[in-house]
Amino acid sequence: MTKRKWEHLIISPDYVPPVLDDIRDDKGDIKTGRTLGQTYSSSDLFPDCKVNMSLSWFYEIPNKNPYVDEHVHDVDELVFFMPSFNDREDDVNAQWGEADFYIEGEPYTITRNTCIYCPAGVKHCPIVYKKIVRPHCFMTILLDSEYVREQAGKIVKNIGGKFVEAGEVKR
Repeated sequence: MTKRKWEHLIISPDYVPPVLDDIRDDKGDIKTGRTLGQTYSSSDLFPDCKVNMSLSWFYEIPNKNPYVDEHVHDVDELVFFMPSFNDREDDVNAQWGEADFYIEGEPYTITRNTCIYCPAGVKHCPIVYKKIVRPHCFMTILLDSEYVREQAGKIVKNIGGKFVEAGEVKR
């Protein structure tokens, strides 16, 4: 079959279906309550891509809570909390649960469909889950070709779905 001009811009990555009883984090430890992150946009998947997008589904409070430690990026990031749909109520505005999302050390309580804009250079997280009453999608969009963050004095990159220390922060 002849290769089409734009087919390289369309992907359907094969991911192992998540099994809640046997989800392991990047260190091999069992984690419950969420699916492992799946990256749908990065320079690994699209060489010319300048946006990194990944998501996880949360079903219950994760074992690691607070989830995601305080960190900062050199570029803007969007963080989304989106409830699942059940066709029984106003799904778009449905409360999925409750979590505190920290920006520069200030907690903001998130309970429903929410997008948080984190400008470059602004410290954000941790995320502290208090309750989950329905599954929700947690999605991040980083305006860079790869996921890189500064956390606890280290540069951390997401490489192949694992968070890997990539050096010390130089001041």
